[in-house]
Amino acid sequence: MARKSAVSKAIYTRHIRLYRYLNDAWIFTSLLRPELKTRADKLQTSKSKAKKPYPVPKRKGTVTSRRRDEDIGLIFYAQHERGVFETNIVSMVSRVEAFIQDCIAIAASTFPAKLSVLADKSGIPLDLFLEHEDRDDVIRRFVALKCEGLMFGKPSEYLDKAAKVLSIELEPETVRAFIEIKASRDIIIHNSGLINKLYVEKAGEKRRGEAGEELIIDDAYFRHVIVTLKALAGAIQSKTEAVYK
Repeated sequence: MARKSAVSKAIYTRHIRLYRYLNDAWIFTSLLRPELKTRADKLQTSKSKAKKPYPVPKRKGTVTSRRRDEDIGLIFYAQHERGVFETNIVSMVSRVEAFIQDCIAIAASTFPAKLSVLADKSGIPLDLFLEHEDRDDVIRRFVALKCEGLMFGKPSEYLDKAAKVLSIELEPETVRAFIEIKASRDIIIHNSGLINKLYVEKAGEKRRGEAGEELIIDDAYFRHVIVTLKALAGAIQSKTEAVYK
């Protein structure tokens, strides 16, 4: 009973931390965007044609990059339109994946029988036993290695593993929405926001466009991302709490 309670409390603590982070991201973005727009408008309507110096870092010290006001205005405008959304989406998805990984590790480390869900037929590598004398250290390291490897896979796979380790069921609609968000995150990072065939395949029926089109990243989608991530993390926490009373 005590071990179950420890699992529940540990996941709850991490969930609260994540929940606050997601709320902070929304508040920060909501407050920042009007400021970005104001600065963009002011800079783009500047009559100055002078190229002003802006120090930027290089390997040793800094170098001067010169820009007109209108050029800097375009930077502010790009951040207002989608840049601030993209940056936050990439970070938030990573935070949620870290939360999922933590939940798996907490449950599997506390209840080693659940290692069967993570372990392959080869079992625990011999070198882990040689590196660690304490059984609990071996288990913790093995779980950490498995979790790290798991998170490099498809979101559908690591969410399925997480659900099995935690002995819960996740709503298919929430899972599909998260898979699309992860696919959007990949497009932001790897394809400059332009939809490709891989995104179409990953997102499936939840895709938000076809190959060759620009992926829409706006205020409405940003809200959807936060709502979905909170729903997924909240479901993991509440369902786990019901199991580990």
